[in-house]
Amino acid sequence: MAAIVFLRLCVGWHFFSEGVEKVSYDRDNKEWNLEFSAEGFFRQAKGPLSQLCQGRFPGEHRWQDHLAVAEEMNSSSNERLSAWAEAYVKRRQSELAKGLHPEAEIPDHVSFAAWLNRIDRDRRKTLKRFTDITQLSEQQRQQAAKVYERRRSQLVDYLVGESLDIQAYRHELWRLKILEQSPGADEVPFLVNRTSQKNAEISRSPLAWIATIRQFDDDFSAELMAVLTDEQTSSSVGKQATQALTEPHERQLHLINMAVTGLTIGVGVCLLCGLFTRLAAQLGAMFLLAVMATQPPWIADANLTFFFYQLVEFAALLFLAAVNAGRWAGLDFFLHALWSKCFGTKGK
Repeated sequence: MAAIVFLRLCVGWHFFSEGVEKVSYDRDNKEWNLEFSAEGFFRQAKGPLSQLCQGRFPGEHRWQDHLAVAEEMNSSSNERLSAWAEAYVKRRQSELAKGLHPEAEIPDHVSFAAWLNRIDRDRRKTLKRFTDITQLSEQQRQQAAKVYERRRSQLVDYLVGESLDIQAYRHELWRLKILEQSPGADEVPFLVNRTSQKNAEISRSPLAWIATIRQFDDDFSAELMAVLTDEQTSSSVGKQATQALTEPHERQLHLINMAVTGLTIGVGVCLLCGLFTRLAAQLGAMFLLAVMATQPPWIADANLTFFFYQLVEFAALLFLAAVNAGRWAGLDFFLHALWSKCFGTKGK
């Protein structure tokens, strides 16, 4: 019994301490702040759950589906893209000299066309949510539309400048795909290491583009907020605008962050007190199983640094749930006694 209680306290303290580290208290403002984000966890996900996790990032507009597409690049496609980009730059220089920001038509063969269309759709949704605020004047709605047009021109100009690099990135993805399909790619140690290194090298390429697009989105939202008057900003209109400009994935990620923090602290407190131990242990085990499933050991480049530690704790939680460890030196002892007294049966 002493060993079971000790195990319960150790696992409970680990969960509780990990949860507490995810929050901080601001003494000046007298409020609790969340210091944890699951974005890094989702970003590093491998295996069958990677596609589900990759779609959780705010501000990335599902670039994995629209930008990270393996495509062979040859001299003719390269020359075609270069000629189009050069013509676009000349036309834009003329338009900027006149202060114009017309909506540019991007041909489908351009490397970033699909991603641009997705970003454009997301921004149009954001703009609609903002302009649907009933307290805005017609003039403010027109100002918001101009902000959208100007920011779209900025976005296209940036992507045109990166178009050759984006096309080269997609070509490297095509080469990686050929390498992974070569005989012995998942068996010969040399080929396994080469594939892993190539994959890590290629995965770093989009980071600068994603960071820039995120900054553009932040600037877009800030400029839309600037359309409001000071009186509107300090009233309920400002709150409506903030909600309208908050990306759904950002709200979803925030809820996930809060749920993970609450779960780890809750499981830790319950195990330490021996309260609802069976339920707490089951929830903790399910949480660890979900974490381990994002880095399965059969994936070549999976991060196994914590996998086996988590596996041991997962087994410990299953054991604590099986024996209902809270009945020894825990509050479940009293709950069990109260249940038996009220219903005349032995609780399980």
